[in-house]
Amino acid sequence: MYNLLAERSLSGKERYEVEFADGMIAADIIHKEGFFGDEEAAIVVILNDEQSTRQTALADGDRVEFMINMVGG
Repeated sequence: MYNLLAERSLSGKERYEVEFADGMIAADIIHKEGFFGDEEAAIVVILNDEQSTRQTALADGDRVEFMINMVGG
């Protein structure tokens, strides 16, 4: 997670490992970090260097990154 997300997350960490479980999706990690509703909707998922969705199934060893979807100019 990038700094702003890390600061607002329950763990407060920018990087850490999550124990994999069958059926895990990116949203499971987002929820574990305390993001729901509008905050969750603003998070972009990057899975193994490609943009993905919060509902994408994860595999053991995947690298998941989260960033805030910012709009503006």
